[in-house]
Amino acid sequence: MPDYVAAQGIDLLVMGTVARTGIPGFVIGNTAENLVRKIGCSLLALKPPGFTSPVRSEAR
Repeated sequence: MPDYVAAQGIDLLVMGTVARTGIPGFVIGNTAENLVRKIGCSLLALKPPGFTSPVRSEAR
């Protein structure tokens, strides 16, 4: 994917993400987290409709 993004001159990569393994998975998913480090463009990672984050803030 990184080679394709560079060869095509892509400015924005859009991908879906549903994984929730580990801390990176809470935010954008493991595949997207790994990919964002390797591509030379912006990444828009979309969660599916109805996705509920397992991360909760505590009321103080």
